[in-house]
Amino acid sequence: MKKRLRKKLHKGEFQQYGISIMVTANAENVDAILDTITEIAERHNIIFCGGGLSRLLLPSDAYGNLTIPSKIVFLAMTIAKDPQICSDSIVGYFINPEGKEISAKVADAVNAELEKALGVNFKINHRVGLWDDTKPQSCMQIVCK
Repeated sequence: MKKRLRKKLHKGEFQQYGISIMVTANAENVDAILDTITEIAERHNIIFCGGGLSRLLLPSDAYGNLTIPSKIVFLAMTIAKDPQICSDSIVGYFINPEGKEISAKVADAVNAELEKALGVNFKINHRVGLWDDTKPQSCMQIVCK
C-alpha cells in the first residue's frame, strides 16, 4: 500500500492510538469525575472525549481544526442518540490532539493520577486503535471557531 493511501486510511505508521477508559459513576459524582478526568488530560496535553449519564465531552475550540477518529465519533453519536446508554458509567478515550500516539510514560502517569484521584472502579486500556478498519472514511471533521 502506498504511503499516501496508508495516511488516508490511518494504517501502518499513520495509525493513531489512544487510551480507552470506563469509570463507574452515578448522578451525584458524574460532574466531579468528568472534571477530574479533564484536568488530568489537560495536565498531560491530551484530550478526553466521551461521556455518560446524559453528558458528552468533545474537544473545545482551543484545538482549532481537529479530525476526530471514527471510534470517538461512533461513541459520541451513540451517547447523543440515547443518553441512557451509559447510565452507570463514563466511557471515553484520551487522544493526542496532534494525532500522535500517547507515550507509555504519559499513559502510566494518567493511570496513576486516575487511581489516586477517582476513588471509584475504572478500567483502562493503554493502546487502542482509534480508527475503525472497516469504514476509515467515517471520520468527523470538527472545525471550531
